[in-house]
Amino acid sequence: MSIGNRIFLKKPEAPQELLDAFSTIPAANISDTMGRLVGMHPRIKLQSAPKNPINVGRALTIKTRSGDNLMLHKALNMAKPGDVIILSNDGGESYRSLIGEIMFTYLASRGAAGIIIDGPIRDIDAVRKMEMPIYATGTNPAGPYKEGPGEINVPISCGGISINPGDIIVMDEDGVIVIPLQEAETVLKNARAFQEKDEAKLLAAQEGRAKREWVDALIEKKEVEILDKAWNE
Repeated sequence: MSIGNRIFLKKPEAPQELLDAFSTIPAANISDTMGRLVGMHPRIKLQSAPKNPINVGRALTIKTRSGDNLMLHKALNMAKPGDVIILSNDGGESYRSLIGEIMFTYLASRGAAGIIIDGPIRDIDAVRKMEMPIYATGTNPAGPYKEGPGEINVPISCGGISINPGDIIVMDEDGVIVIPLQEAETVLKNARAFQEKDEAKLLAAQEGRAKREWVDALIEKKEVEILDKAWNE
């Protein structure tokens, strides 16, 4: 087997009902139930205009040499409805775009749930009008090479987060989080409970009933010195 230059045609497939369930929970709420350790680096930002505030899909992963999109082209041909293409780009090269309007349009026609690139894209005027979720680090007119090597449907790191093929990807305007597929049912249960509490806290804040005593209690626990005077007195 040619490690570093191979394509796996299959990946785990989460049921659509599970994806639909996560699509009602903001990424931040899910992240808070997972130790706040599952969010991609904020350099990867939403570039398009999705209709839905929260979008969810299954990870179709790509590992490629920096600035090369040969494996990305192959992944476009492999993408199925509900897939989210995630490209590691060898750590996130910042000066060569990997995809533009034509490729994005083709991917959307295949029913993909989104695409996440740890690197720049181009044709931003068109991208800003697209409904498919598109995340990238920025824009650059300089295009990529198509030489390889690379891998598809292997474990990767994107935006500082480890991702396995088939993991559940949740995307909203805050950014992108990754849910390991084998933990998804537990995460969903915890996230639903967290969201109920979060909504109750929001209502209390709106009505002036927020309980903030915990702040002073924690300040005291941390042994913070409190001085009843100005800093320059």
